[in-house]
Amino acid sequence: MSIEGERLPQEGPARWTIETWLAEIGLAVYSDNFARADIDFEVLPHLTEDDLKELGVASLGHRRKILARVAALRAGTGSDAALAERRYLTVLFCDLVGSTALAERLGAERFHETIGRFYRAVEAATRRFGGYVAQYHGDGVLVYFGYANPIEDAAGRAVDAGLAALEGVARLRGQAGPLAARIGIASGLVVIDGHRPGVPAGTGRAFGATVNLAARVQAAAEPGGIVIAEATGALVRDGFRLRPLGPQPLKGIEAPVPLFAVTGRLAADTAAAARPGRARFVNRTAERAALASAWERVRDGAGGLVLVTGEAGMGKSRLVHEFTEGLVAEGTTVRRFACAPHGQDTPFHPFSGRGDALPEAARLPAGEPAGATPNDRRRQRARRIGALAAGLADGGAGAPHVVWLEDMHWADPSTAAVVAELLSRPRPGLLLIVTSRPPLDPLWNDARLPVQRIALTALSPDHTRDLIRNAMGMASQGQEALVTALTRRADGVPIFAEELGCEMRDRLVASPDAAGNAPASPDRLEVIPASLHQSLQARIDRLRAGRPLLRLAASYGRASPVSMLRDLWPGPGAFDSALAELVEAGFGQLRHGSGDGREDRLVIRHQMVRECAYDMILLRDRRRIHDAIVKVLKARSKRGIEVPATVMADHLERAERLVEAAETWAEAGRNAAAQSADAEAVALYRRALALLPAIPDADWCDRFEADTLLAMVPALIGAEGYRASGPEVMDRVVELSERLDDPQRFFNAMFLQWLDLVARGDIDTAHDMSLGLERMAAEDGSGVLQMVLDRLLGSTYMFRGEFAPARHHLDRFLARYRPEDHAAPLRSFGATENYTTVLCCVSAIEAFEASDSTATEAIGRALAAAEANRHVHTLCHTLTFGAALPAAIRADWDGFATHRARLATLAEDHGLGFWRLVATVLDGIGLIAEGRGADGAESFRTGSEALEGHGFSFMLPTFRMLFARTALARPETAGFAPDLARLEAELERGERWLLEDCRRLRAELCPSPAAE
Repeated sequence: MSIEGERLPQEGPARWTIETWLAEIGLAVYSDNFARADIDFEVLPHLTEDDLKELGVASLGHRRKILARVAALRAGTGSDAALAERRYLTVLFCDLVGSTALAERLGAERFHETIGRFYRAVEAATRRFGGYVAQYHGDGVLVYFGYANPIEDAAGRAVDAGLAALEGVARLRGQAGPLAARIGIASGLVVIDGHRPGVPAGTGRAFGATVNLAARVQAAAEPGGIVIAEATGALVRDGFRLRPLGPQPLKGIEAPVPLFAVTGRLAADTAAAARPGRARFVNRTAERAALASAWERVRDGAGGLVLVTGEAGMGKSRLVHEFTEGLVAEGTTVRRFACAPHGQDTPFHPFSGRGDALPEAARLPAGEPAGATPNDRRRQRARRIGALAAGLADGGAGAPHVVWLEDMHWADPSTAAVVAELLSRPRPGLLLIVTSRPPLDPLWNDARLPVQRIALTALSPDHTRDLIRNAMGMASQGQEALVTALTRRADGVPIFAEELGCEMRDRLVASPDAAGNAPASPDRLEVIPASLHQSLQARIDRLRAGRPLLRLAASYGRASPVSMLRDLWPGPGAFDSALAELVEAGFGQLRHGSGDGREDRLVIRHQMVRECAYDMILLRDRRRIHDAIVKVLKARSKRGIEVPATVMADHLERAERLVEAAETWAEAGRNAAAQSADAEAVALYRRALALLPAIPDADWCDRFEADTLLAMVPALIGAEGYRASGPEVMDRVVELSERLDDPQRFFNAMFLQWLDLVARGDIDTAHDMSLGLERMAAEDGSGVLQMVLDRLLGSTYMFRGEFAPARHHLDRFLARYRPEDHAAPLRSFGATENYTTVLCCVSAIEAFEASDSTATEAIGRALAAAEANRHVHTLCHTLTFGAALPAAIRADWDGFATHRARLATLAEDHGLGFWRLVATVLDGIGLIAEGRGADGAESFRTGSEALEGHGFSFMLPTFRMLFARTALARPETAGFAPDLARLEAELERGERWLLEDCRRLRAELCPSPAAE
């Protein structure tokens, strides 16, 4: 299937057939004709108009449509660059000042010649800096930076090109006198339409507001001046002098736009290597020590070479800048020469125009002498190389000095020859520092200087977090979740960390709520700073065969099974070649599977690379890609390869197959809930529900929402406690259940309302509601609803102290219960496993009525059922109400302590805040039992007040009564007992099973009305 745009499909899983290809262009009527003639994708590009007539395509219009699409397919087979895609582009618009008056004075012919010279001057200047002249607009020139030539610092190159273009135009003279131009520059997202019939690859046009903005911005410039928009200003402010013009009204743009006038380049201070850091330098202690050690050897009279390597953004320039800044402060000469991607074909490019940094003998001559022979030119080249090497070695006027050659991986061959000459013999007093990306050139293996190699790797998470906090400044306060998310996204790459921190700082300062609730998942935090957009897409642009594979891998995720990518691969070229290029270019790494059918995976090295590659894909193409991924995933699933539901759901959603996506998110939620991952289940259910507004089938949406809410509320209870769902969710569940007129859904909704009433401590209302369900339960032929009702009535009768009817309903449930028949259907009712909960009720009643051995046996039976169920919330419920509570009723404090401690550990391990509070309440009772009155009272108060603050009142009167009874059992703790009169009133409102005990205690303490 062709998912990278209009390119010839190939055979294989998930790829188009001729039938689907014809259907895509609305001509599926000819599918049978093509099939009978054995037309496949190998034959398709060779069809002629006569062939189509023979195939029965009688309509001229239909033939033209097919042939045009075939031509587009042919055009797309050669290069991925022919695709339409989103790009972060810098656009320069240069306008000739006074062209109308000039045309009137010069006449048509001379004006035509003048315009031609103007065009050539602008083109020469902009191409020098990697610009691509996209269009000539009468008296204007439109130039792109960042397309079609990959440029990592596109905005800076555009401003450099603009300054050069103004100088070039000003040098043009003629009968009209000197010419002048004005320039506007803007940066932002555009769509590059590189797929138009008849248009060569790499010559597409940009569409979007950024292009129009550049044209409008130039109108605000003075003759001979450059004005840039705000986004460009943010990208170049560290390299150029800018004068703020404030918000300016621009034609066709509604709101005033902040603009800046460029007044020149900042001085090329050799100590200020790369842009001065906006965040404090972090870590790299060993690397700085290695640089200092190399410098000490040079100061002692030796020479030295330090080779600093690392992937892009790993902080090579920043490290050397931090080191050399201190040397400059001491008066040491440090000279920096930077190689650049646009200078790879320019001899001696880093040294051109750097006479300020070279001694007189090493300065490059303006050009070749007239009439020079090839031998003359070779000798002249050798002299230049020698003079430059000598000048670099001796430029410190006899004192130890530093020469820093940056980004050697972009060096032109002549510059490499100069470096080879430098390395050919010892150079006392010279420390040559070279920064480069891997892989390394063998040039360094023959160096006659001592070589210190420093390989920079990713920062640790802690250091990355420190860098982000520092970049965010005060904006990081109270934003730990955001800082953590950014730390994960940065992957330890310093430039990613710094740019992400600065971008988020600016957003928070501009709008404090912009990221205040940023999600913890890095995949959902959509921030790609403009500077990273520029550099990353330039690196991606340099890929050839690997580029479409990177698009596929980025669409799937951070790590993609290689076999799946092979199934998806549409070409062009061989899959293995594309894979090799991705790995060799440092974009990905192969992780080989081992044993148990584990697959090889392609892992994109950095999350930001993945996001940038994905961001470049148009939305329409993303839908195609994700649809193809879904088809491959389903095919893999049929072959027995496990496909996580979350992965399938995500691609279904991105393919805009929303019904399937919602169903699959809900399935993933059920899977998580079955593993006691209640918090994750809630998040997945919410992902499913969030899709409903975009689904037009209202009836389906109502059914799906009802079922998903009924499944989500128990997970909410498990994750956050019994009152977590809130009244709006409960009301919505009941409303949908009534509307759908389905007894099972309605009964389930009533069950959840019953839970909510009980959690509020309203036992009698919950009991009455249960009695109102008797007729519906009796009419249920399966018997399941009657079992659920027995569980409800058994619980409320028990809380009310009516143990005989409670045991009737609980025993009837247990007598009917068969795991093979009832475990699954009962699972959809409530938050805990119903069989275990019934055993908890029996255990509590036995604590009141049975012997110690019988009560202990009942506790053991409830715990065994909870253990077998393997549901964390059910186990927490059982430890509290089926074990610790019965133990406290019987004053079995050893057993109580065991159950309470286990509950606390379980709650802590699983991050269950509700059960942590319950454990705190139980801890208070246990401390009182140990005679620690003050500690027990404080723990009980802390836990119970927190639970009440969340609207949870259930069992608190019972626990207070147990606390009071335990406190009153010994003189040293009696003063901590709660007021029994108030406690009696609380128990009367519902939890009456300890009411008589409370009245007895009051009578013992106050034997007569007079005594009271």
